[in-house]
Amino acid sequence: MVNADQLLARRLLAALASGGVEPFFQPIVSLDDGHVLGFEVLARWHDPEQGFIGPDQFIPIADRFGLLDRLLDQLMRAAFSAAADWPHNIFLGFNVSPTQPRNPELATRIAKAAIDSSFPLSRVHIEVTENGFIDDLTQPRCTLDRLINLGCMIAMDDFGTGYSSLTWLSTLPFSKLKIDASFVMAMEDHRQSRKIVDAVVGLGHSLGLAVVAEGVETAGQADLLRGMGCKLAQGYLFGRPTPAHQVPNALRQFASARQNGGLSAPMSLEVRADRLDEDYAPGTAVALMDPAGTVVASSKAFDRTMDANGAEVAGRHIWDLIGVTPETMAQLRATDLLDEPFPAFDGSAADGSTVQVHIRPVKDESSELVGYSVEYRDISNPAGLAS
Repeated sequence: MVNADQLLARRLLAALASGGVEPFFQPIVSLDDGHVLGFEVLARWHDPEQGFIGPDQFIPIADRFGLLDRLLDQLMRAAFSAAADWPHNIFLGFNVSPTQPRNPELATRIAKAAIDSSFPLSRVHIEVTENGFIDDLTQPRCTLDRLINLGCMIAMDDFGTGYSSLTWLSTLPFSKLKIDASFVMAMEDHRQSRKIVDAVVGLGHSLGLAVVAEGVETAGQADLLRGMGCKLAQGYLFGRPTPAHQVPNALRQFASARQNGGLSAPMSLEVRADRLDEDYAPGTAVALMDPAGTVVASSKAFDRTMDANGAEVAGRHIWDLIGVTPETMAQLRATDLLDEPFPAFDGSAADGSTVQVHIRPVKDESSELVGYSVEYRDISNPAGLAS
């Protein structure tokens, strides 16, 4: 006899085959001015007979009956297709279950979905929880390393709810923390929750990580987060999960609200990357990298200097491109703490000419480090030495 879980699994399998499970998109915004930086992609299923079936019902069923990989694959491909005409600075964040990083084929599946859709892997953020690392760290670590080498960013989701979060922060290659919504939603009424959120924001920034506050529902919560220096947020205050066809209109509304408010652009790295051509003089060979050394954006002149195009540069580690090593990144952090400039060094352009490489910290309005600029200056041409 077929039980209720088996019946739901069969219906889910049929829905996956027919496209009945679709991606919904919830905005992740800059708290400085409401600029949309990306979307978390969430699975939604409307069954023709049973109506809306919540993810709390079908995700455990997908896990139990081995359908998670197929669900993620379909969700990514549909999301990549929908986002093809959206602004190219916008990232998409996907949740993976605790069991999926243990699968050595996960990175390959994600890469194939993105490549088949011509979607840059540098715009793919993978969100994981620590539950996937408690029993076995070896394979999940290999999976995350592969994803980072492909250009993806890795976020620790639901931070603060587990048992060993600090252990994983020190051993796994995270670029982003997402503060669990339960703490954010309680901030206005509970002093301890405010202290926890403030501490997590400070911890994340001290480690050079982006911090996203989840579950922001009121203007009061947003104001508290701004006061703590938190730069990124998501929640019903900024938008509920919405189907793909409604996203372009939502983006126009966000843009209109920013213009009407007369707000200046924030200094987060993702927004700076979006403004690269505006912030630097035409012809400047410059790239922006995050604190971990991954290039997030580059100018056309930088690409020409590297004899590459933007798709080949963005998402790569800087030490794969120029004479910078992971150890250099530690030296960069040390010189910044000492408030000293990092010394320029000589490099080579694709045409063989000698160039001078200048690396400088990029900071936000509160002097928090968000990344680094890497600028090439042609020392064979006096004009190239102009700042």
